[in-house]
Amino acid sequence: MKAILLSNHKTITGPVIGGKSAVLAASTGAAFLLLTALHFLRRDVDPTWVFLSDYMLGNWGWLMRFTFVAMALALGSSAVILAVLLRGWVRWIVSGLLGLAAFGMVIGGIFPPDPTGTPIEALTGTGTLHVIGASLDFTPIAALIGSIALARQSGWRGSALWLVAISLFAVVVMVAFIMSMPPDHVFGPKTHSALIGRLQWLSYFAWFVALAFAAYRGRPEEPHATRGH
Repeated sequence: MKAILLSNHKTITGPVIGGKSAVLAASTGAAFLLLTALHFLRRDVDPTWVFLSDYMLGNWGWLMRFTFVAMALALGSSAVILAVLLRGWVRWIVSGLLGLAAFGMVIGGIFPPDPTGTPIEALTGTGTLHVIGASLDFTPIAALIGSIALARQSGWRGSALWLVAISLFAVVVMVAFIMSMPPDHVFGPKTHSALIGRLQWLSYFAWFVALAFAAYRGRPEEPHATRGH
């Protein structure tokens, strides 16, 4: 019989998913920079009522396609990271919702939208597919559930509190976005859903950065029990 003392053992969570955290941070930065560039390059687009997707229409449309790809990569990385960090059935729900949102971003990046203001009955086939892709975005709900679940796990409370706060903000913005939509879904200069949608993406960027940082740091050192055999 011999005993092996495993005390003050630092978790390997951080190093194990450090690469995934780097991918998340890089893809988030790329999406943010591309989107910022588009706001300067496409000054003809009014950000108060014209949706981000309209940047796909025109000479700089390829930049918006890359933005969708970067967002899909960020969401996919987040799904993988939380699948590693979380425990039990909740990790599959959270990862599944984030993966679904990533798939929606891919659809949005492949199929261009119809211009903002196009009535539902006048949507083209590609425009309809773009709308379907957008409807798969459950990021705020997944972020909130995942953040709360992580905060309840031993050793993660401090790091996850920022995630909870940011995800709560994202949910509030999501509700505001839904409430701002006109009954006939015809958007114009008097509607501001597109501006709220931009704020929604900013909340995503903030949550991605917070998750990448928390995952890279890993869980603080925790004492482990003595085992014998």
